[in-house]
Amino acid sequence: MRNRFLAVFLLVFMPLTALWSQVQVTGSVLDNRKIALPNVMVRFILGTDTISTRTDVNGHFNVQLTPNKYGMIAQYDAENDFRKNVQIPDVNSFVLDPILFDFGIIDGVVINKSKDYEDGLVKLPKIDLQKQIFNDVGRTLVLTAPGFNSNNELTSNYNVRGGNYDENLVYVNGYLINRPFLTRSGQQEGLNFINTALVEDIYFSSGGFQSMYGDKLSSVLDIRYKRPDSLRISAMASLLGVEAHVEDKIGKHDRFRYLFGARYRANGYLLNSLPTKGNYNPVFWDAQALTSYTINEHWTWTTLAHVSSNTYQFAPQTSQTDFGTANQAYAFNIYFEGQEKTKFLTSTVGTSLNYTSKKYEGKTFFTYFRSDERENFDILGEYFINELETDPSKENYGDSIAVLGVGGFLNHARNKLKADIISVYHDGTVNFNPKNENAKHQLKVGAGIQIDHFNDVLSEWKYVDSAGYSQVDEPTEKVDLYETIKSKLELDNQHYNAYVQDHWEWKKIRKNIPVSKKFTYKDSLGITHEYHKRDTIAESKSGLSLDYGLRGTYTTFNSDGFITPRLTLTYFPVKYVYQNGKFVRRGVRYRFSSGLYYQPPFYREFRTFDGQINKNVKSQKSAHFVLGMDYSFFMWKRESPFKFSAEAYYKYLWDVNPYEVDNVRTRYFANNDAVAYAAGLDLNLNGEFVPGLMSFFKLGFLSTKEDIKDDYYYNYYNAAGEKIIFGYSEDQNIVDSARVNPGYIRRPTDQHVTVGVLFQDHMPGLQQLTCQVGITYGSRLPYGPPDHSRYKDTLTMKAYFRVDMGMSYDILYRKPGKTRNFLKKMESAIISFEVFNLLGVNNVLSKQWVQDVSGKYYSIPNYLTQRRFNVKLIVRI
Repeated sequence: MRNRFLAVFLLVFMPLTALWSQVQVTGSVLDNRKIALPNVMVRFILGTDTISTRTDVNGHFNVQLTPNKYGMIAQYDAENDFRKNVQIPDVNSFVLDPILFDFGIIDGVVINKSKDYEDGLVKLPKIDLQKQIFNDVGRTLVLTAPGFNSNNELTSNYNVRGGNYDENLVYVNGYLINRPFLTRSGQQEGLNFINTALVEDIYFSSGGFQSMYGDKLSSVLDIRYKRPDSLRISAMASLLGVEAHVEDKIGKHDRFRYLFGARYRANGYLLNSLPTKGNYNPVFWDAQALTSYTINEHWTWTTLAHVSSNTYQFAPQTSQTDFGTANQAYAFNIYFEGQEKTKFLTSTVGTSLNYTSKKYEGKTFFTYFRSDERENFDILGEYFINELETDPSKENYGDSIAVLGVGGFLNHARNKLKADIISVYHDGTVNFNPKNENAKHQLKVGAGIQIDHFNDVLSEWKYVDSAGYSQVDEPTEKVDLYETIKSKLELDNQHYNAYVQDHWEWKKIRKNIPVSKKFTYKDSLGITHEYHKRDTIAESKSGLSLDYGLRGTYTTFNSDGFITPRLTLTYFPVKYVYQNGKFVRRGVRYRFSSGLYYQPPFYREFRTFDGQINKNVKSQKSAHFVLGMDYSFFMWKRESPFKFSAEAYYKYLWDVNPYEVDNVRTRYFANNDAVAYAAGLDLNLNGEFVPGLMSFFKLGFLSTKEDIKDDYYYNYYNAAGEKIIFGYSEDQNIVDSARVNPGYIRRPTDQHVTVGVLFQDHMPGLQQLTCQVGITYGSRLPYGPPDHSRYKDTLTMKAYFRVDMGMSYDILYRKPGKTRNFLKKMESAIISFEVFNLLGVNNVLSKQWVQDVSGKYYSIPNYLTQRRFNVKLIVRI
């Protein structure tokens, strides 16, 4: 009986005794920044028993435990837990020490480590320029640089955001570069000044640049040549020419460094793909050298020398152009006699003395540019316009069924131009607080003078034997030529300029910055769980920089002077991204630029269509507004980030000097009677879409128009009330007229959509075999008849589309870590096979206007190059 009573007592009262002895345990879970962590699983383990609970939104938890020693586990996520043994005493309540998750403290690492901006110019990512198709900086920038466009593969001319080539600044290591003035076609150009084998970095601004740069309306291209650190030699040979370069540092303490390059190019093979057949004999060569001598720790002396010869000889024979539609096809055939010979001999010599200390850096430049240019041609052409049979069922399908017009022309020129341009300028930078990393202050000042002398002899005329063009004046028996330019011109001008630019940079220090990233994973049962990876950035800095300045210029020839303000505001926020198991700082930049940009007229802007000088031409003026952003991100587990940039812009222009573009020659109206605007958006993306190879994608939208003041024309109507189109309308008897004010019309560079792609790839498992593909697209450009009436330039050309491809194989490639016994000193030997205009698209450069016997006008397309192949070998030591 006693045993039964004891058993009942134990079964009933022992659980109550255990309940009476339980302890109310409370605690909290925090990270190392003392921030509460909610929903964290906390488990107490005693033998095989486990008691679990979770933290609330404030990071607190409570649980009832009996006095004992437990193993405690706080599970934050699949990767982070906290383990500790705790002793629960025999008390009513007990507070545990806070559970602290040490997520680690790291430095704020910026993923854009390279200096990708300098003085407001963006640094373009590095690629092997020699391996690229065409081996030309300009053609490469068409595919990679924002707003940089060209629709002619034969020229290094380019336009930026609605401007023409004359509106762009080009520098090489601080030296301002000039080019020949008389070039009228891409075939005559030959070699770009910039030698790709010498280039180290490329900086570019497509608008809104700072006051330290010169007086142009559109852009700045700043090329930095290499600074040699050892002996390097390269040579290239292809079907288009050869080139070589050498660089080294010599002398005691390596004070003297030199860089030398020479090129020879003959484009006859490429030009033979043009529709005009004949004997092409283009010969182009140049040589350039850049040297630097370190006098002492403060002083450095540099020199730049360049000489270039472009000789273009051409004896045309025949040309056939098919045009029209499938239902109305025509053929335009020309038979030529005569030849063309142009020669441009240019030279540039520059020297600079540079001083550098902790607080001041000064550079004084002297440059001299000389150009001797000659144009000689007598081209006689006789043409036929034939209508072709378009019915495939006819036996003579594709043959001529009617001759619509016969005519001829004779082009004559004996032009000579000599230009001498001397420039002296100084750029200085004062660092007021070089040791303060959080508040930098720089003041840039500069001044310069440029002296121009031009001597131009023009003797040019054009005879056209076609209905409505040239006629014989019977009393005098003289021929009225279609166009005549006869003059001897001399121009002397001085440009004085000065600028001041203030740069402020502030950095706000932030400490203990929390960062986190959410992850999901599935357990063995297929259940999806979420967890957060947290970390703390010990210290980081957000940045704000302000650049503002004034630039003043005065030109003596037209007594024109101005002062232009410019401003740039840049903000660098603190943004982070999770990459390779840690948090690193994301490259983000917001930029706003605005200012006035005036362009004093140069020689070509003073010269009128009839070959005279208008001394009253003033500076063209514009106001820029540019809003942009850069955003770096990681994708596809690449080590280096991708970069996306976008810029929206608006440019208002006044005192505009209207112009026409004939091939690559810009011809000005030599007055300031127009206002204009350019607005658009540039989008760019670049990164290693293939590991180790940089690729580029760009998309541009543009609208640019101009309104010539007080221009107007009349529409004429016949008796039926129909508008008369002379050369087309049957009834051309005028009975009524109406005045029309054209208003805004498209500018010659108004290309609404442009696309550029440079994609690089290599064969998997065969790293030495790479492929480059360049894609260029430009929507329709405006054009009109050649009568210098801008309001008529409302027709549109065919869109420009071109695909080029190159494949490169490095014969001496070796995998990383492996040595090569044979030809140890050779860095690489690359053989490339290139295909120009892979799809064989008939791109149109310009239009030629002719009339038939009935007075009807035809615009005949002048096509660019067809498909061509090239092989080149590059050897580097």
